[in-house]
Amino acid sequence: MFDRLPPEAQEPESDAIVAYHHRDGVGREMTWLLHDVGNKGLGRDLALHLGPMMKELFSGLAVPSVEQYRQSWIPLGKRLTSTGRIDGGLRVVTAADIDACDVLGQYSRFRCLIYGLRVIDEHNPDLLRPDLKARINFTSRHNGKALRPREPLTPFVARVLKEAVDRRVVAARDRIAAGCDQVEALRNKLDRNRFEDVFLHVADGARPARSEFDLFKYRKVAVSAASDLLVLTLPDAIYFIIAIALRVEMPIECLRTLRRDCLRNPARGYVSIEYTKGRGGVGPKIKRERVRDGGINTPGGLVRLALELSRPAAERMTQRGDPDADYLWIGFVAAGLPSWRRFRLCTQNFYAAIRSLGLVDDAGQPISRIVPARLRKTVKRDNYLRHAGHLRRFASDHSPVVAARHYAAVDGLREEHARSVEVAETQLFDMAMAPLVLPPAEEAGALASGLSIADRKLDPGAVASLVSGDTDTFLGICSGFWSSPMGRNDDGSCAIAFTGCLHCSNAVFTARKLPALLSYLTWLDNHRAVMTETEWRERHGADHDRITAQILPVFAPGDIEQARSVLGSTAVAPALPPHLLRS
Repeated sequence: MFDRLPPEAQEPESDAIVAYHHRDGVGREMTWLLHDVGNKGLGRDLALHLGPMMKELFSGLAVPSVEQYRQSWIPLGKRLTSTGRIDGGLRVVTAADIDACDVLGQYSRFRCLIYGLRVIDEHNPDLLRPDLKARINFTSRHNGKALRPREPLTPFVARVLKEAVDRRVVAARDRIAAGCDQVEALRNKLDRNRFEDVFLHVADGARPARSEFDLFKYRKVAVSAASDLLVLTLPDAIYFIIAIALRVEMPIECLRTLRRDCLRNPARGYVSIEYTKGRGGVGPKIKRERVRDGGINTPGGLVRLALELSRPAAERMTQRGDPDADYLWIGFVAAGLPSWRRFRLCTQNFYAAIRSLGLVDDAGQPISRIVPARLRKTVKRDNYLRHAGHLRRFASDHSPVVAARHYAAVDGLREEHARSVEVAETQLFDMAMAPLVLPPAEEAGALASGLSIADRKLDPGAVASLVSGDTDTFLGICSGFWSSPMGRNDDGSCAIAFTGCLHCSNAVFTARKLPALLSYLTWLDNHRAVMTETEWRERHGADHDRITAQILPVFAPGDIEQARSVLGSTAVAPALPPHLLRS
C-alpha cells in the first residue's frame, strides 16, 4: 500500500503520497499529499514516521475522519513555515507551537494533531523535544464541546425494526430457495429458447452482453429477475446485518467486514463470531463474541444462512480471482457494471433499505433513517437492564469508564436510573428500620430479663403478656397498638393495614408468627406469576424483601421447617386476612 514511499534509509520527498485504504463495504482509497501541510520538513517527517502506520491507525475510521486528521497538521506546518523553520520537521516543534495551534472552537480537529504526535512519540521516543512531550500529555487548554452519546432506539422502534428485518430475511431465504428450483427446472428443460438460455446465463452470475440486455428489455423482464434468483442482493445483506446487530454487541463496522470463516468453535448451541475491530487503539484487533447458534432467530444461525445464500457468488468470484471473495456480504450488484461482487454497505444504503420497510415510530411518524451505530446502543441498553446496571458484567469489550460514559449515560436509561435510586433509598431506609426479630433463644432471654423496643423498656411480665398472643396481628406482634408511629385513627388506634406491621418499629416477630409469614410469602410468589415484574415490585417488593432478607434469615432452618409443617396441617391454620385465604 505504501510502495510509493521511499526506503527508510533515503530522504523522503515532502510530496510523498500516503494512501489510506478504507474498507466500508467495497473499499476506497484516500490520497494524502504530505506537501499539503505547508512545510517541507514536516511533510518529510510525516512521510517517514507516520506514513508506515497509516493503515493501522485509520483501519476503522471513516474517510471524513481521515481527512480531519490530515487537516490537523496544516496549522502546525504553516506555523513552522512562518517562523522560518522550513527543514527542521518534527525535531524543532515546541510546546509553544502546539499552544499556537490550540484555537478555541477547533477542539475536534486539534485533538487529531495531539493523537498523531502521541503515536509518533510512542514509536520514536527520541524524536520529539522534552517540552513537546510534556505538552501532548493533555489535549487542549479549552474545553471541547461535550459530545452527547447516541441514544438507543426506543423499545417500540427496536421491536418493529427487528420484526421487519426478520421478515425480509425469511423472504430472501424463500426467494432463493424458489429460485434454485426455478433454475433447476429450466436447466432440465429440453427445448429452451434463446431468452431462456440468456436467463440461465445471467442467473449463473455472468455479466449480460448488450444484446442480452436488449433481449430482457424486449421481453419486458428486469435483469434482476434472473440475477437475484440464486444469491443475496444489497438490501438483503443490509437486512441480515441489522438482524444480527440487534442480537449481538459487535460494532456495526465490524459486522460490515465479516469474512466467510468468521464462525469458530461451535459447541453446545453456541459459536464464536470472529471479527476485526480497528478502533480502540493502534492497529486492528482480532476479537470474538460468543453467541447463540441454532435457528434463524439466533446470531449464529443468521450468519450460517448468509454464508449459504452467498455461496454461489463466492464460488464465481473465487473462479475469477476476486480478492473480495473471502468476505461474507457479497452478491449481485446492479450499480455500475452489473456483476457479482462485494456490497458497498455505506450509511446511505442503510437509510434507503430502512425507508423501504415503511416503518413508523412511537408517535406514528414514518421512520426515514436510523443511524446504524444506534443498533449497538440498543443491544447495550437491553444488556444493561438485564445485568441490573452492573458495569463489570455490562462492559464486555471496553472499559467500565467507556461503558458508563457512552452506553449507560443516555436518556433512554434515565427512568431506570431514577428507579434504581428510589429502590436504593428504600433499601437503605429498610436497613435503618430493621425489624425486631426474636428467635427462640432470644425470646427466652427476653422473658427472663426484659426487652427494649421502640425506646421503651419492657419488664419480664410485660414481655410475657406480649408474646402470649393477646396483642397479635396477622403477621407480627404489636407492642403499641395505641401509639402507632405510622398513622392513627380518630380514636387513637393504629390505622395501618396488616402488611404495615412488617415495616413498623412497634412490631415484634417470633417463631410463633413464622407460619403466617410463610403463608403470606407464598401468596406474594403466586401473585408475582400473574403480574408484570414492575407492577409486582412496586406493590409487594418491600414486603417480600423484608420477610426474605431481614426476618427469615434470623431463624434457624429447623424453626422454619417446623413452621412449614404447621402450615401444611389443616388443623392449625395461621390467622390471615380472609382475602388471602380465599385466593
